[in-house]
Amino acid sequence: MIANVNVLKTFVAVMDCGSVVSAAKVRGYSPAAVSRQMGWLQRRLGVRLFVPEGRSIKPTPEAYEFLDRCRGLVDEVRRFESYASSFAGVPAAVSAGAG
Repeated sequence: MIANVNVLKTFVAVMDCGSVVSAAKVRGYSPAAVSRQMGWLQRRLGVRLFVPEGRSIKPTPEAYEFLDRCRGLVDEVRRFESYASSFAGVPAAVSAGAG
């Protein structure tokens, strides 16, 4: 099971940016951290998402297939985070329905 949404966000960034270096800038990570995250994700999935192509990487067909589902999940998490942030400043008793 994949439980790390941040890794999925990084995967989407790599796919959107087309490179680890550009995705690292977008996500605020080092390129090495992004590479480690992509390695972890590939091991968790048991599938190769990228193949080396010179100094860059090329997404596999599996990466494009995974991207569709991943993008939907990441978008839903962002919507939820936005919704949840609307509770900021609301006393816990009120937001829990006790008040």
